Amino acid sequence: MSGRGGVSRGCAAVVWVVLAGVVGAAAWVYLSLRPEPQPDVAKAARSAAARAADQEVTAESDRGLDRLRAALPWATYLGTTVADVCGTEPVNHGFALTRRTWTEVACSRTTTVYEAFDGDFQQRLGQLDAALAAAGWRPSDPPYYLGEQGGLVGALAYAHNPGDGAGPSEAAAAAARPNVALVRYTVPVGSGSVTPAGSGTAVLPGGAVQVAQAPYLPTLDDGTAAHDRVLKSPSSTTSYYVDWQQYDRARLSAAYPAHAAVLALSLRVGYRTGPARP
Repeated sequence: MSGRGGVSRGCAAVVWVVLAGVVGAAAWVYLSLRPEPQPDVAKAARSAAARAADQEVTAESDRGLDRLRAALPWATYLGTTVADVCGTEPVNHGFALTRRTWTEVACSRTTTVYEAFDGDFQQRLGQLDAALAAAGWRPSDPPYYLGEQGGLVGALAYAHNPGDGAGPSEAAAAAARPNVALVRYTVPVGSGSVTPAGSGTAVLPGGAVQVAQAPYLPTLDDGTAAHDRVLKSPSSTTSYYVDWQQYDRARLSAAYPAHAAVLALSLRVGYRTGPARP
């Protein structure tokens, strides 16, 4: 009897050890896969560090755009949009059983100036290219897109290029394409508040310029698309808008027929934030 009792007690001990191991493993899995709390985006955006950085970036962006506008005396000011936003997003680890984590909060201010102008369209593009080059804006689009001429002049030529071996009908179709040119740039923004390169969440300084001749308008996204997505799903948003100024597209289209063309000059600069973790 005592032998059988010892065996029973031994089996029970093994069972308890196995159960303890299962419970411990389950607890480890739960703790390992438990979603990481989402960073407090509003807290990061309202921190003293973020506010100071935003003020520096705003001043530097405005100065740079004002200098460019002063170099274009033939252009008529229409309006300005601002999308100053901080946000985070879930990290895609590529595995099913992976704890959900979030990127650090990143902030950026996008300022877009709209102007109208008249005169020879291609000549104005050349003048705009010269002004951008003098301001240190360097095209970041691939060389094939900009061609030998480079800049907006090259982008316009590419838009009307029918391609190698094109016949008369293809050449005619290419020539009839809209007079619209878009070029993206790297820009010399050196403020100490700009997010440093090499940071995984850094928003590097960048610019974009799009020029369109009547009846077409620039389609450059000035931050409106992202803002509209937030409006459609506010309960799941991971964005916080520090500043939002919109320019009515109807007012933009009203530049015609008084003027022959419209340009959009956009500058986006990221800046540092304060702590955001709960």
